[in-house]
Amino acid sequence: MFKKISIKWLAIIFVFLLAIVVLVTLIDTKSTINQNRTFNSQLTNFDSAKVSLIVISPKSNKNEVQLIKSGKDWKVTVGKKSYTADENAVKNMLYSLINLKATSVAARNKSAWGQFEVSDSASTHVQLLSGKKIIADIYIGKFTYKQPENPNPYMQQRGTMTSYVRVAGDKSVYAVEGILAMAFNREANDFRNHTLIKAQKENFTKLVFIKPDGSFNLVKQDKHWMVDGLLADSASVASYLGSIAWLNNSNFIDESLVQSTSPDYNLTIEGDNIPQPIKIKAFRADSANVYALASSLNEGSYFSAKASGLMDKIFVDKSKFFQVKK
Repeated sequence: MFKKISIKWLAIIFVFLLAIVVLVTLIDTKSTINQNRTFNSQLTNFDSAKVSLIVISPKSNKNEVQLIKSGKDWKVTVGKKSYTADENAVKNMLYSLINLKATSVAARNKSAWGQFEVSDSASTHVQLLSGKKIIADIYIGKFTYKQPENPNPYMQQRGTMTSYVRVAGDKSVYAVEGILAMAFNREANDFRNHTLIKAQKENFTKLVFIKPDGSFNLVKQDKHWMVDGLLADSASVASYLGSIAWLNNSNFIDESLVQSTSPDYNLTIEGDNIPQPIKIKAFRADSANVYALASSLNEGSYFSAKASGLMDKIFVDKSKFFQVKK
């Protein structure tokens, strides 16, 4: 009799405990679901017009980058010097962080920071300041790409691009759309203005070449191009103008490598809708660069002639504009 009662009570206790376990599990699952549904997806919220300083600590122990707003322009610091920044690069960075929204919570504990590369040492740290006030503070981690499900061979489908981020003061890791690291995990020179020439080739009306081996003028007269009064080959002129009209370069060199204060080569470009003549100058430089090029559209910057082939592209011989007779 006692044995039967004991077994009966054990069965009751077992069922009771099992019910408690199931209930706790259901509550925990429901709580997790509700948290994921109701988490605050708004990670940043600021007015881009009020941002006066962007501080970037890139991944892989690269040097800190500072972008400073000066009037309506942006400057980037490289060492102890300051240069004009690429306005588009700054706009893209601010655009990518304005109203940054998470699509989901990837993790809620600090123990997962390493997995998503959002720790202090493994991430790209970005701070936006308005005066001395920090208005956005983000750690950008790893990036993943997921192939589209059930791809249609007859339609071009995009996969899912996801970046993982952490907000300062928050232990959670969030998933956001896009590739944030590409905009921020860069060297200081990558944020500089890369422009040498920027104009529509159709607006060019006069180019003046001054070179050690001879100078000449390329002038547009009544829709025809003339080289020192001689009719030029229209196709050759169009090809050249097209090659320099939107000329950018990233092979910067330090001013200390420039070995002359007087340029050996000059190109002056005038034209319609070009308020000030565009001037390109080539100064003698060290043996590694041969010449350092400077542009009136990018004051204070010098570009390596040897590394980029800029000399051959810009300072052509006048014979280039005449059709070669066979």
